[in-house]
Amino acid sequence: MSTHKKIDLICVVVILVGLLITVLFMNGEALGMTVMYDQDTEAHEDTEFFSAKDLNPDWDVSAATYIKCMGSYAIISGSGAYVYDGNVYITGGGYYYITGELTDGSIIVDAHKNSKVWVMLDGVNVYASDTAAFQVLQADKVFLTLAEGSENVLASGGEFSSEAEEAGINAVIYAKDDLTINGYGTLTVNGGVKHGIKANDDLVITGGNISITVPGDGIHVNDSVRITEATITIEAGDDGIDQDEEDGYLYVASGTITIDCEDDAVNIAGLLVVDGGTITPDISAGAITSEEMPRLTEEATTKE
Repeated sequence: MSTHKKIDLICVVVILVGLLITVLFMNGEALGMTVMYDQDTEAHEDTEFFSAKDLNPDWDVSAATYIKCMGSYAIISGSGAYVYDGNVYITGGGYYYITGELTDGSIIVDAHKNSKVWVMLDGVNVYASDTAAFQVLQADKVFLTLAEGSENVLASGGEFSSEAEEAGINAVIYAKDDLTINGYGTLTVNGGVKHGIKANDDLVITGGNISITVPGDGIHVNDSVRITEATITIEAGDDGIDQDEEDGYLYVASGTITIDCEDDAVNIAGLLVVDGGTITPDISAGAITSEEMPRLTEEATTKE
């Protein structure tokens, strides 16, 4: 067989294999194949509100990168993180275990856009005088875990820098991407300006004892807030919980939320659904408001 004929035959075989793979990819489920999904990927829509990762604070810290904060610097054992100008930067996907104190700095997650990052706080005290104490600048999703029995404090000062304001950073905990808070410890969030927790995308809280004291909104999100098995206390100078987008929602499955605020206790642009737990506004607070208040249907559930 000539060389040209061999090349032609190889090309035909490659084309046929490509067509076969395409057919299997498009019709795999109909042919009985099992399709695998990542529960937390942006492209996957589940019928549940909480993924397995959201609900699992018991991840193994033995292989995590250890970060011991020491005032103006930190000691790091492992990969994926570094210290610069008093801040701890996490730049890789994976697991990070943090202890100690930062006297004027931030914990900043700035990883690849497809990275999932797990951060465990175990006796952490972070104060940032002019920006967010905990920042998610880029990641697919960040899981902030409160170690069992731990007491953690994240606090910001009374005026944010112009650089922070230009970047849209306006909370003690600020996340440009999806953020989950879970665990069995306590977290105190104190702010001298702006909001307590701000998430540009989805915020999930599946555990912990969380106390928020700020002059702005206690929790402020664009898309959705989903809460279960958490105890949350909010003292806010504006709204207790504020959600902006009309196609977003607040979903409470269980837990206890106590709100003392100057404006609306809960202000939801989309759907408000309480399937369990309690929301208790102070009697001096404004109403719990929402554009619509039906039970969420399967079509209304959020992407995981």
